[in-house]
Amino acid sequence: MTARNLHWVGLTTAVALSGLLAGAAIADDGQSTPGATATQQAPSTSPPDNSLPQQPPASFKPGFLHQLGEWWDQGFGDFNNKMKNAKDRLDDLGSSQPARDATTATKDALKNAADAVVHLPTTRMFELHDKCQLAPNGAPDCPTAAANACRGKGFSAGKPMGISTSQVCSPAVLMSGRVPGPGDCHDETYILGVVCQ
Repeated sequence: MTARNLHWVGLTTAVALSGLLAGAAIADDGQSTPGATATQQAPSTSPPDNSLPQQPPASFKPGFLHQLGEWWDQGFGDFNNKMKNAKDRLDDLGSSQPARDATTATKDALKNAADAVVHLPTTRMFELHDKCQLAPNGAPDCPTAAANACRGKGFSAGKPMGISTSQVCSPAVLMSGRVPGPGDCHDETYILGVVCQ
């Protein structure tokens, strides 16, 4: 190292040390050395006159997680209140006359359903593909076709289970490649399944 470099290193070190000593003096804040404090009384609780004024407390600025926590707590509070109100309403409803009427109607419906289940062993379902004939009003008469199909299988009554309607055109119209006109095609309705009793 040259003499000039040593001079700069020495100057830099001196500046750095003086900065550290000045910082230590500022941080000391007017208090005496540890040996002197043993002989002095404890410092008073009132701040010295030359101290800085006390800073106001930082204002509370809630963040996302705080707001999420409040939303969660309020949601559970509302949920609990609503559940309690619903329970109270149900308790009140159970003692009212319309509720008793609805309960009686439900019991009757269950009894009728049980009676229907008893008759299920004689009920059968069949798949078939029978054409529904046209009724006098021009609509397909599928209930009559279903009853006739069930009578043919030895049952007394029947109802259609599945119905399909399709448009039937003559082969000449389909082979021509033109769009069928109003009188070229007609609808046919078929029963796909029946329930017989």
